[in-house]
Amino acid sequence: MKIYLVTTGSRGDFEPFLAFSKIAASKGHDVYLAVTEEFVTEAKNENFTTLVLPGTIKQFVDTNGVSVIKNSLDFLPNVRPMIVKILEVISQQILEIKPDVVFYHPTALTAPITAKYLKALSVLVEIIPVLSPTREFASAGLWTSDLKFLNKLTYKGIKLAEKLFFLETNKLAKKLNVTNRNHDLAVSLVSPALLKRPKDWPDNSYVVGPWHQQKEEELSSEILEFVNKKPTIYAGFGSMKKGQPEKLARTIIQACEDLGFQVVLSKGWGGLEIPAEYEQADFVKFVESVSHTKLFPKVKAIIHHGGVGTVHAALRAGTPSIIVPFIVDQPWWADRLHRLGLGPKSLPLRKFNKANLINRIKETEKYKDKVQNISQEMIKDDGVNVTLELVKKHLNTQEF
Repeated sequence: MKIYLVTTGSRGDFEPFLAFSKIAASKGHDVYLAVTEEFVTEAKNENFTTLVLPGTIKQFVDTNGVSVIKNSLDFLPNVRPMIVKILEVISQQILEIKPDVVFYHPTALTAPITAKYLKALSVLVEIIPVLSPTREFASAGLWTSDLKFLNKLTYKGIKLAEKLFFLETNKLAKKLNVTNRNHDLAVSLVSPALLKRPKDWPDNSYVVGPWHQQKEEELSSEILEFVNKKPTIYAGFGSMKKGQPEKLARTIIQACEDLGFQVVLSKGWGGLEIPAEYEQADFVKFVESVSHTKLFPKVKAIIHHGGVGTVHAALRAGTPSIIVPFIVDQPWWADRLHRLGLGPKSLPLRKFNKANLINRIKETEKYKDKVQNISQEMIKDDGVNVTLELVKKHLNTQEF
């Protein structure tokens, strides 16, 4: 198969597409992966073709963090023009490659239209469950995962957001004479251990499990020696950046110190900064990034933002989490894990202080057994191969 994949967003949006590309290419498929500029170097691979989308999402995180106000003010002058250009390039790339299958992130609004024009199979990739309506749970992006009888209504908000680019998508659809812009398949990359397929989902929507590939990277001897010395906590907020990164780090360090734990702090995209007074502390290790797969099974608890990739990595490792949500689906994941008995309630930034953090760290101990049990289920997840088989089946049986 000739496969085109396109993703935009943060690292949590990029890594599943990278994993899929590597595995699919290793099986002999002709794979093209389109990513924004900050991920091009990492995505370079001799087994598949990496394509560049203009601009970088990281620049807005560096400038505005996750501030809703700052990003709203920046939308018309800077964010929207960049996204419009990305949408144009996506369509151009698909027309040039003429793939059999187009896998696209929900923000790639021109992808399904162009796929329909070429009669290629269009597959919406829901890294988080936001677009396939159900009564069983609310759309990810809320503070809760369950609003009972209102659940199905919560999905309409995402559809409304697409209207911000109606002029561009409508123009393309008219140009290509495409009337049906709907995707052919939708795949949710959540582990079936965490999210069973809703009974009221459309027939073309599936829960396939994470697109995940264990990285070859190993922990450095320095990190290994550190975590083997005494019980350790990990803290990292991935692509999130908000408020005072140094103050957040200081709170985490002081809480761990009071409890007698070491701590590994991951800078990510700037969510944490090491305070000067702890630069030489022998119980603190500050890293730019680190392998979650290799480190998470070795720590007592994981303090993180609640991104879907980190949620899955922590549960696969069998290690309890303390979620400090920033935006979008992160409060939803914190709420869902707590409802499933897999972790304490979220610790919002407005309540992020040493006393509350100490209580959450202590509380993780009672969730340990259940987290380790579900980790055994999640080890069986095989999202990439499940997706490939699903696509092959539909290519053989459907006409588009």
